[in-house]
Amino acid sequence: MRCRRSCASERDLLTAPRDPDAGSALTRWLWVALLLLAAALRLSGADWDGGLAAHPDERYLVDVALATPLWGDPTLAAPEFPYGHFPLYVLRLLTALAPGADPLYPGRLLSGLLGVLLVAAAGALGRCLAGRRGGLLAAALLACAPFALQQARFFTVDVPGAVCVSLALLLALRRRFGGAGAFWGLAIACKASLIWGGAPLLVAIFCLSGASPAGETPPPGKARAVRRVASLLLGAALSFVLASPWAVLRPAAAWRGPWIQSLMVAGQLDFPYTRQFAGTLPFLYPLAQLGLWGMGPAATLTGLLGLLGAAGRWRRLSPPARLLWGGTLVGFVALAGGYVKFPRYLLPLYPLWGAWAAAFLVRGGEGTPAEGQGRKGKVARRIAIGAVVLSTALLGAAQLSLYVRPHPWETASRWLYANLPEGAQIAVEHWDHPLPIPLPEGSAERFVQRSLPVMDEDTPEKLAQLEAALKTSDVIVWASARGYGALARQPERYAATLAWYARVMTERQLLAFGRCPRLGPLALSDDPLADAGLPTPLTLAERCGTPLALRLPHLDESFRVYDAPMVLLALRAP
Repeated sequence: MRCRRSCASERDLLTAPRDPDAGSALTRWLWVALLLLAAALRLSGADWDGGLAAHPDERYLVDVALATPLWGDPTLAAPEFPYGHFPLYVLRLLTALAPGADPLYPGRLLSGLLGVLLVAAAGALGRCLAGRRGGLLAAALLACAPFALQQARFFTVDVPGAVCVSLALLLALRRRFGGAGAFWGLAIACKASLIWGGAPLLVAIFCLSGASPAGETPPPGKARAVRRVASLLLGAALSFVLASPWAVLRPAAAWRGPWIQSLMVAGQLDFPYTRQFAGTLPFLYPLAQLGLWGMGPAATLTGLLGLLGAAGRWRRLSPPARLLWGGTLVGFVALAGGYVKFPRYLLPLYPLWGAWAAAFLVRGGEGTPAEGQGRKGKVARRIAIGAVVLSTALLGAAQLSLYVRPHPWETASRWLYANLPEGAQIAVEHWDHPLPIPLPEGSAERFVQRSLPVMDEDTPEKLAQLEAALKTSDVIVWASARGYGALARQPERYAATLAWYARVMTERQLLAFGRCPRLGPLALSDDPLADAGLPTPLTLAERCGTPLALRLPHLDESFRVYDAPMVLLALRAP
């Protein structure tokens, strides 16, 4: 989507003069190649978990969609459904177009295609800030960002919501406020928390009205501003009602789930899957996770420098650049300030962050285009651009390395079927995926399974169950770090349970099944056991199954527990 009217005609800090290669065939072919690359990186490996739906939100959305007629009320199937209804109806349409197909795969295909659209949106935003080269660079960074590659393989509400927010912002930059409102409404119909996306759209009506690029009509008066506000709100209302009608027809039922989610995000409700955020700092934790694995350290740092540099030259910014700066800030405050800080919450900001990174790299700290610098400056800038793109691409390649190997739950399950006799006792954690999973080799019914309530409070009854499992179970299964990783954030609350984990790891033989992101023989992973203060009888490389391993700082569990869980089997001594 082009931003020429609102962006390319401004000749100040973050809007480019006409590029020498503007409209050239080379530029067009570079865009085609970049989008094809983005598609190839996102549409491969859809069977990354063997069809298990290892992401719990995927399982949940598919089940609710199958139980809900087209344009039916999802709350009848899921009374506390926490999201908007638009993604459910889209999946229902896809299943109608592909009868008999596993709905999981059409949903993942849709996420992959929307991921490509998100890359294109990043390019359009980058072009608004730094010309055509900035657009290509922003798109390249998002095309390779490891978290964007991961999310494109999950059918969740986050990818379509992020796309809708980005398209709404781009349409507002072109002063198409009816269309911007329509995509804003669709974003809310994906996820109610994306209502913040309306703030920059409303500001755009007045911010962009003050601009008078050469060759354009004078700024609109109050009457036109009122009409634009009405157009924005009408477009949002119509699209939202069409995409999520039961939010209007049965508001008490439809808004119950999102209200519960808002209380959870604020830390007013205590759920097992949010305890991992105990002690984490608002804003700093999401920013650190963005840098560690979301977009990678280089792209995150340059994006932050781009934002800070723009703030320092606020008076020299064009109205579109100010709008994008404000939209980034509003989004970050709205999405990163809660108690619950899942990395996917920041996905709508990824195109903007990539655009600011591109603006910094193309324009530099002083806002000077490369054409205005000396030879050494041009060389230094090219080296910086190459280093940022290369480092981001390497992390993306490490992320993609996951999808050429079997899921750890599959490999661990095959070991259990091959090595345990029928009737063996297996203890699994209540809040994690039970293993073994069904495979041609057998089913879990061959074994006696015991569910361990590790997330419950440390009562005598719970500790007795854990002690019994240690004494009698043939295998204790940790399907991922979801349990001990979260409990270690509250050591005073779960002191006895953490002591039990430590005993198991020292008294039993451990087997590990993992597929860590890797670059050749080198695995790139944090160490959940060491981060939790637990014994590490196996090295990180042994747990990853690689000759070498580079330990990263603590990563949010969302980066690993779905497509790269570390399965540990604690075997009873013969």
